[in-house]
Amino acid sequence: MGRDKSKLLLGSKTFLQRITETARQLGFPVEQIFGDIIPHCGPLSGIHTAFARARCEAGLFLSCDMPLIQSDLLRDLLRAAGETPQPIFTAGEGGVGFPFVLPRSTASTILRRIRGGKVSLQGLSRALQSRMYSPPAAMRDQLVNVNTAGDYKTVVDRWTKQWRSDAILEVRDLVIRRGQNPLVSGFSWKVKRGEHWIVLGPNGCGKTSLFSALLGYLTPTAGDIFVLGEEYGNSDWPELRKKIGLVSSSLRQMMADTEPAWITVAGGKYAMIDFWGTPKKSDRIEAMRLLRQAEAEYLADRPWGVLSQGERQRVLIARALMPKPALLIMDEPCAGLDPAAREHFLDFLDRLGRKRNAPSLVLVTHHVEEIMPVFTHALIMQQGAKLAEGPLAKTLKSSILSAAFGTAIQLRRIDGRFALHVKSNPAVII
Repeated sequence: MGRDKSKLLLGSKTFLQRITETARQLGFPVEQIFGDIIPHCGPLSGIHTAFARARCEAGLFLSCDMPLIQSDLLRDLLRAAGETPQPIFTAGEGGVGFPFVLPRSTASTILRRIRGGKVSLQGLSRALQSRMYSPPAAMRDQLVNVNTAGDYKTVVDRWTKQWRSDAILEVRDLVIRRGQNPLVSGFSWKVKRGEHWIVLGPNGCGKTSLFSALLGYLTPTAGDIFVLGEEYGNSDWPELRKKIGLVSSSLRQMMADTEPAWITVAGGKYAMIDFWGTPKKSDRIEAMRLLRQAEAEYLADRPWGVLSQGERQRVLIARALMPKPALLIMDEPCAGLDPAAREHFLDFLDRLGRKRNAPSLVLVTHHVEEIMPVFTHALIMQQGAKLAEGPLAKTLKSSILSAAFGTAIQLRRIDGRFALHVKSNPAVII
């Protein structure tokens, strides 16, 4: 509903795009209504048109005049509506309003009122003896109805304040699909300054797709991504992406064997692999400083091809730090390291995270043994969604990990480090 708002922008997207993406987080079919079967009857026109076109037992009706509405509010409304088949309207300052839920059984009443010239939404609510839904206080700011230039300014100010917070990285209602297959669904996450995160989850839970989207290698189906308050799709993303450092096994395999380590590091400034040309003197100075910070200065002139796996990881971290990122993502950096090299690397990582002005760390792993004391928060993923997130004490629990990995897990903490035991199941044969 609301043709006049279909081109009005909020950031890089129109009101209509934002309210449609919010609706799609619920996993139900979504239909946009422009041309009404019976025009000039306000919202009742749209309701009548929706029931005439769509095969549904009930409809959740939204207006793109209210683009700040988020999926958490809609889910709360649907929970309230699920308690009874009775119509339910959102209570606002001026009476009832969007969003609201109506069962198909109300369609005949709506048509009679249109034919009788009674097209008031308030009157319809009374005629249907509707229940009222009052959103929680924390959600009421989402209900701004844009009718005037002043309303529009209010929405823009609230939206800007909402996103340009203390977050380094913020993901809101992210959806990634390939064909009909959902890889990530309705995913929201925030990394604040000073936080260091662990990301855990079984194979196929969506970690790779999530981080490919965060780094700009994969375009999301829906949702918003912000880095330092700048929005994906509304900023110079290649330049902004430099604020996210990446260490992964895929990078390890792409480096030229003959390239000296300091050249590998210097290339991080330009996001360039197999650096060509003559590096600036300042680039070498900065590369050497970062190699010292990575405790790998002695590797500066050694070719990539002779470095051990652990040495390569330190060089890649120095490379990732070259553009001065606010966030450093490490995708299973311990893969391929022997036990001694892994412990040396993890000790280094713990020291790195404690340094002044260190970037926030995000470590993607399958192994709780790699969680060093410097890490403060954990994100647990399962089947393309967020199972749990928050401080380690809240999220790293046997029950949560058991649910994530689909088997009984016992988690222990010894001297500040974690270990887990998978309980045997004699019924499982691999």
